[in-house]
Parts: sequence; C-alpha cells; structure tokens
Amino acid sequence: MAEIVPFANVRQGSPAHGRALGPAEEHWRDPIAIIGMNARLPMSGTLAQYWDNLAACRDCVSPRPAGRAGDEAGVAEAGFLDAIDAFDAAFFGISADEAAMMDPLQRLALESAWHCIEDAGYRAADVKRLETGVFFATGKSDYEELLYRDDIEPGATFATGVATSVIPNRISFALGLTGPSLAIDSACSGSLAALHVAAQSIRNGDCAVALVGAVNLILSPTLSRSLDKEGALSPDCRTRSFDAAGNGYARGEGAVTLLLKRRAQAESDGDHIYGLLTGSAISHGGRANWLTAPNTIGQEQLILTAWRRAGVDPRTLGYIEAHGTGTSIGDPIEFNAIRGAYTKLAGSQENDAAPQRCAIGSVKANIGHIEAASGLAGVVKVLLAMRHGRIPGNPHLRMVNPMCRTQGTPFHFARETGSWERLHDADGKPLPYRAGVSAFGFGGAYGHVVVEEYPQPGVRDDVGADAAPVLPILPLSAKDPERLRRYAGQLSSFVQEIATGNAGQGSGTDEAVALEDLLYTFQTGRAFLPSRVAFIARDWSSLQVALARFAAGQAHPAVIAVDGVIRQDTPEDEMEALSLRFARQWVEGAKVDFANLYAPGQRRRVAAPGYPFAPTRFWFSDRKTAPVGLQADGM
Repeated sequence: MAEIVPFANVRQGSPAHGRALGPAEEHWRDPIAIIGMNARLPMSGTLAQYWDNLAACRDCVSPRPAGRAGDEAGVAEAGFLDAIDAFDAAFFGISADEAAMMDPLQRLALESAWHCIEDAGYRAADVKRLETGVFFATGKSDYEELLYRDDIEPGATFATGVATSVIPNRISFALGLTGPSLAIDSACSGSLAALHVAAQSIRNGDCAVALVGAVNLILSPTLSRSLDKEGALSPDCRTRSFDAAGNGYARGEGAVTLLLKRRAQAESDGDHIYGLLTGSAISHGGRANWLTAPNTIGQEQLILTAWRRAGVDPRTLGYIEAHGTGTSIGDPIEFNAIRGAYTKLAGSQENDAAPQRCAIGSVKANIGHIEAASGLAGVVKVLLAMRHGRIPGNPHLRMVNPMCRTQGTPFHFARETGSWERLHDADGKPLPYRAGVSAFGFGGAYGHVVVEEYPQPGVRDDVGADAAPVLPILPLSAKDPERLRRYAGQLSSFVQEIATGNAGQGSGTDEAVALEDLLYTFQTGRAFLPSRVAFIARDWSSLQVALARFAAGQAHPAVIAVDGVIRQDTPEDEMEALSLRFARQWVEGAKVDFANLYAPGQRRRVAAPGYPFAPTRFWFSDRKTAPVGLQADGM
C-alpha cells in the first residue's frame, strides 16, 4: 500500500482549509459528472490515440499538411489536424453552398458535439427533450480573413458562416436544443471559462445537461506573425514547459467537447461517468506590468478559490495540469502561484525530506498550444490519466527552470510517464485521484478547475430479478450502405478489443464491459437512420465475427438485413424468436421503441465508436465539392 498521508480527509471550513464557504456558495457542493467526451487533436483522432501519444511522451508537432487550401499558417510547424476542409454537410442537412461558406470551426464543433453525445450513449433526440445548454469557447476566425483576402462577394450565408457567436448556436439549431447557447472568448482560458459557466448553469437550474467545447484552427499567418513579434512563439516550434531552455510555445489545433450532468442524476440514469468536476473558478489578474503579463497574485487567488470550492485538502492532489507555455518568466510565475496557493491552504512544509507526491505537467509540450481549446485538452488528459492510473511525462523536459524551485515542496515535474500513486487518508482508506487544471488567457483572464476520479463499476449483474432481459440485438444504422459497412467495421474492431481484454470503453481503457450494456446502448442511444442492419449477439465472439463479415460484404446467419437471407431455422427459445421479430421489423423501417423495454437506469451506457461521417471537401475557393481521399481524423 502507498504511504499513508498523516491527515484525515479535510472538510470545508476547517483551519487547514481556509475560510468556509458562505450560504450563497453552498451549491458548489454538488459535483458535476462528465458523461461524454470527444477530442480531435494533433495526431489523435480518437481518445485512445490521444492517450497512446501522451503515455509515449510523443511530440505531435509537425510540418503543415500538404495541400491545405488557403493555409499559410505563419509558422513552419505546429500541432496540425488533418483534413480540416472535410465535412459531412448532408448528414446535418446543410447545402453545399452554405457549407463552403461555413468556418471550419463551426463544422468541427458540430461533428464533435454529435460524437460527444453518442459517446455518452445518447441520441440527439434524447438531449433535445431536456434543457440542454451549449457553451463553446471561440477565438479569431481565420476563415473570415481568407474570405476578405480573396475578395469573396458576401452572400446570404456569409454572416452566419464566419460569426464566432454562431458556433454554439449552430449546434443548438442543428440538434434542436433550447438551453443557454453561449460563445465564450477569453483567449486561451476560454474553454475552462466555458466549463465553469456550464457547471454553474446546471447548478443554478438554467439547464439540466450541458455540452461544453472549444475549437481552434490555424488558417492564416496574421496571428502567428503577431505572436512571433511579441516573442510568444518558440523559434523552433517546440513548447518546453518548465524547462530551462523554454523560449516560447508552438501553436496547435484541436476540437474538444464534453457532456455534463449532475452526478446524482447521472448515476440514476445509468450513465458512464469519466470523472467529476468538483470545483472551478474564473477571474482576471487585474493590473500587471503590461496587458499580456501573467500575475502571480491573481493566479494564486484563482487557484485558492477553485480548491476551496472543491472542498478538498490540497495535500490530496496528485497532479496539476498547468498552463505551461514554456517561457522563462511565465512558467516560474505559474509555479510560484501553485506553490503559494498550496502553502496558504495546507501550511508550509519547507523541508527537503517532504515527499513530492504531486506532479506538474502540460500537454502543450505534446500538441502545442491549442489556445481556446487548451484547457479542455488538459481536462481530457487528466481524465484519461485517472482511468489508467498513470501520469504522462513531458517530451521536452530536460532541465527544470531554476526559478521553479521544488525543494521542500510536494511538487515535482513529470519527466517520464509513471504510475499515479494512490494516496490514503489517516485511516488507510484509499482516496480518489484528484487534479487541478489551469488555463490563462493573454489578456489576463484566468481559469482553474478541480477534477476528481469517479470509481468505475465492474460488469453489472445486479439489474434485478424483475428487470426485463436485454434483447440480444445490436441495431446499426447510417445514411447510406457505404457508411453502414464502415460503421460495422469500426465496431468490429472495438468488440474485438473487448473480447480479447485489451480495452474497455473505446478510449484505451481496461474497464469491464457487459455485452448487455453495449446492446442496450445501441438500442436506445443511437439515431435510427435509413440504411439499417441488425446483429443477433449471443456473445462477444459471435458478434465480432458477424460485424466483420457484414463490413466485408459477406453473409452471416447472425446478420439481419433487408436484402439478407431470412433465417429458416427454428429459434432456440422465445427470446430468440422475439429478437428475430424485432430485428426484422427494425431493418425494414418500422419504429421500434427499444427504450420502452427497459426501466430507467436498468442498464449502464457504454462509450463506443460514433457515427463515421462521410468526409467531403468544402472550401470557399472551390466551385464545386469533391470527395476527399482519406477519412478525417476520428470519423
């Protein structure tokens, strides 16, 4: 067992924890569950790829992809995404002309939001029936600049196509969501500000569920050139967070979306919970030496507020995902703010023998600085690290900045990927993993959140004797037969990973998954589209074979399709007879209400592969659209 920390789990308001929260702040005691995630990041089209790159301390900064229309970037290398001109406009009922005038930020946000909802095991129609808010961090529209540069005549869709305020509104409109729909721009702290506002909106009753996201692309050289002249960018396009050689940061691109719900409601609904948001704060640093200069006092106070609201002793924090832009002055200022906040809440532990239990790192060293989306990229990193019980190292950390003095503190900088030590309270009870995540905007707007591990349950076998059994049917649908076969192929690989014990939830984890939960998720948590097929699933192995056969265009007895061979054999039992009847009705286009078969919360939802969008190129300079040769990352 890991070393027991010599204190009990400190409650809010104790002397070691600073002031108690007032009555108006008691709503902070309501944890927010993160029940869905989607991330498309440099060299990472899926959560599993993202984790693999983090665990391998991989440098994902690379030269600009060849053939990017209209993209001069202004930097030699960055954390670029592939196929950012690809979009499945038809899936969302958007015309080709409108899609060509839409900023790719809107397209990325729309597809990411859809996949996030699917990852949570829901249909868009499900969240439509709730008061669902949409909170997206935004920034400068490079696409608008390209349109002006090419002297494009403004049409009817120009205004909505380039307005950053439309990014969340586009999602709300497309999915029919009626909760708050806000674009938040506080520069690089934007996504944590959006997360904070979304959590507060849920606690205040403004919405029951919230989509929180951020997108960032580099389509024009203007901002890069300005940042370079300011001295913010690294000459060799590498972010050396907290390293003595830190001389600026690399830019990056990405899209991240989370789905939030109150913890109690998520548990009642049988949701898959990645982790808990237990505290958050946003602020401004006030007056500093100049507009873009970081403020130690402001950052320290922000962190203090977030930790107090989370109601945890800072000595139980095992990791800090720092902003870490890799500058010789900015990194020490941030470290001293973390150190100061810790000292004020936990008391001074200035001795060289103090165990260094809390690691500090920054994902910017891996993927570059993705600006508005950087905070959420850090949150996803933390959630995956908690799931794996490992803290990723920083790829460019060779010699720690000498002004970041960790001696006599509980902090150390993560050089290599290693185990996340499980801490225990004074009674020997294991504590959940806890971490803080920071993001700071260059105008002085700050954000910090506290994330806590959620204990993952094993395979569920306690659904109750009175509960209806899950029909052994996996229904799958798409817009067309080609997408349907591709979807089956992706799902076949996913099922094979589960069957061989190499993964669990589709994000590179080892969680246990019940076959009944996967079937339940696809029966009740996927949109029913025109092109359909159903698979009779008695066990993991037979399901994987049936999916693979269908994806390859081959017949299989467990595949029920409109143009397939109708089974003539006698069903083994009444359940199989019922399943075959439901499957045949469904593939022929009937409205089969699978959800009505189950009581609320009877099964758990499973995070599984989402819909494989058809990537088609849309760009303002093209006179017509053309299919792209390769599928976009993660689609």
